[in-house]
Amino acid sequence: MNIRTKDNLVVIVAGIGMLLSTLDTGIINVALPFLKSYFETTADIAAIAVTGYTISLAVFILPFGLLSDKFGKLSFSYIGLIIFGLSSLLCGLSANVQMLIMFRIFQGIGAAALQATSASLITTLVSAEKSSSAIGVLGIMIGVGPVLGPSLGGLLLSLNSWRGIFWLNIPFVLLGLICNHKLITNISENKYAKHIDYPGSLTNGLFVILLISGLSLLSSHSIIGTALIIASLIAVIILFKVERNKETPVVNVINLIQNKSLLVYLYETIAFGFASAIIFLMPPYLFETVFKLNSGLTGILVLGAPIGLVLFSRISSAHNNGLKDNSFSKVGLSIILCSLLLLSLYQTSLPYILVTICLFIYGVGGGYFQPANISVIMKTTDITSQGSIGSLQRMVQNVAIAMGTATGSVFLNMWSHELVTAIKLGWITAGCLIIIAIALDFALNKNSFK
Repeated sequence: MNIRTKDNLVVIVAGIGMLLSTLDTGIINVALPFLKSYFETTADIAAIAVTGYTISLAVFILPFGLLSDKFGKLSFSYIGLIIFGLSSLLCGLSANVQMLIMFRIFQGIGAAALQATSASLITTLVSAEKSSSAIGVLGIMIGVGPVLGPSLGGLLLSLNSWRGIFWLNIPFVLLGLICNHKLITNISENKYAKHIDYPGSLTNGLFVILLISGLSLLSSHSIIGTALIIASLIAVIILFKVERNKETPVVNVINLIQNKSLLVYLYETIAFGFASAIIFLMPPYLFETVFKLNSGLTGILVLGAPIGLVLFSRISSAHNNGLKDNSFSKVGLSIILCSLLLLSLYQTSLPYILVTICLFIYGVGGGYFQPANISVIMKTTDITSQGSIGSLQRMVQNVAIAMGTATGSVFLNMWSHELVTAIKLGWITAGCLIIIAIALDFALNKNSFK
């Protein structure tokens, strides 16, 4: 197999994995009212189909990253595609809500294998000259998936095809399996001796379950949600103590403590994930509730951010030879901060199209930041741990998105009669996190030049 064919096949496999796993995070959201009625259940139980997927993805992604270093990224991605495809088929065949929830949890397990291997497939198998553009494709998939999911879900639901929400995945899974199989049979992959960290995996799983459950309950059951979040903080302290002396930990605590650069890059991931959640959550409320626009026009207006991200992920990757990751990260964060500042200053007396322009500016910043951030994080560890570091980056971003969504929901509930105030608080909070990220980045680079 020639290098060009290999690179293209790897990008297809990694891109499909990232697209499907992010697409299905939110594709079911718009169908929850219908599924509640169809299965004759409560809204809280129907919502478990969403949180169950998110929790299983976040619980399994770190151990799967470690296992992919041990058994091979292609093999693990192949297994992930099979699990994801079969569970998608079974979700569509569900006869009751309990079956749907169970198969969504399995779907999340498959998604964890896909996200754990997507970046590491590129950094270990794609040629050096194509690596930056390949990571740019991942950035596009990460940006498109969460937006495309609800849009496709709404379209299929309007066609009276709720089962199609899940069966839509199957052709992409088959394409991914074909490309993956061709790679497995034609190239060899390096595998590395790793011990499975059961205590660390279990403690990390407990932390994730407590945190995401707490975040999902925060706006509706604040006391229970807060208690679960506090319990998750205790769990993460235990996790760090458990992992300190492990030879192959699921979370490399020593590396995190010693590598200040990695800590800063991961914080930047958190800030971007949080801000992105706010960017996707708030605008529909502004357009539909404040400006009284219909859902169709709202769906078009909120596309500003993903369009900007898609376009500039490609543009930034084409101009990045792998040596400009830090510069592009700073440029991206600065553009993101400008967009959040403009949104915070926006007055409802101004044309609503200005909001879409600000969202597009945010997407431009995301297009510069995200591929560079993924690339620079992957470079903080050696070739033997690419699966582990890639899965850590994805878990951190997924948790940050959950935090942003929960915070935005709390603002919307607390200031439900002053919606514009709630929305502005979201912009301002996200902006503050981005300011801290920029300050940390400059401090890191200042110290590195001393």
